[in-house]
Amino acid sequence: MPRGQCNICGWSGEFLQPSREREGMLCGNCASSSRLRAVIAWLAVVTGNEGLPLHAWGKNAGVAILESSARGSYPVMLQDKFDYFATEYDPGEIAGGKHPRRFADFQDLHYADGTFDVVIASDVFEHVRDDEAGYREVFRTLKPGGTLILTVPYMHEQPATVRRVDTSGPTDVLLMEPEYHGGGGHTLTYRTYGRDLLSLLKSVGFSVAHSRTCNDALGITPQSVIVAQKGAFLEIPYGAAKRPGAGSLGPLIPYRLFLLLKYNFAGFTRIVKNLGRT
Repeated sequence: MPRGQCNICGWSGEFLQPSREREGMLCGNCASSSRLRAVIAWLAVVTGNEGLPLHAWGKNAGVAILESSARGSYPVMLQDKFDYFATEYDPGEIAGGKHPRRFADFQDLHYADGTFDVVIASDVFEHVRDDEAGYREVFRTLKPGGTLILTVPYMHEQPATVRRVDTSGPTDVLLMEPEYHGGGGHTLTYRTYGRDLLSLLKSVGFSVAHSRTCNDALGITPQSVIVAQKGAFLEIPYGAAKRPGAGSLGPLIPYRLFLLLKYNFAGFTRIVKNLGRT
């Protein structure tokens, strides 16, 4: 098993499920995947926290972050560090307007122009029906110099995006066998992106870079992360946060139990039986 340190909780040890690549290499403490650690690695860069695990970042409530469909343990940490909006797409809740920080439609964001310093969208935009509208809304709601950290199913060697669904009319028309991700496997995938995604983001107004991100020491397998900025690329307007000692967050017991049950159920059963004999 590959070993390293998690850049979210600070734990060091063997990463689980390496065969799953960007969705694997799970931290043995907080269960974060390679993909999520890649996102946090880039968030560290744009918030001035590079080189520290997330749990050790200083607090900066003046930095506003919007994320769609956040998963895992790190949203709790971001909530503690920043002015953090962790949203889900739920048309009913959005129409009700009662929880503006918890529900949002990226195709029609209800936030004012220039609200956010950072927007995170990790494997979300392949499920957004009108993705161009979504990117324009992200651009609108970012502050000047604000950054979009984006991951999607992406093939850099492929010039054009593969359209899986025709969205030109009022209803979806499948162009190939439907593919579903997330949400219990019920969220329709509209496209697999090619390099024209970079051109699309530039046409919206972003400065854009594609990074083939990889860091063996952090258990981050090679994967594409797209970083787009509203203005000159990678200017960091909010400065470096105070840097406490790194260390480790310590055990996150619910995640340890989850991992034990999911990946070593036989071993867990043996422990229970042995306890019963004592």
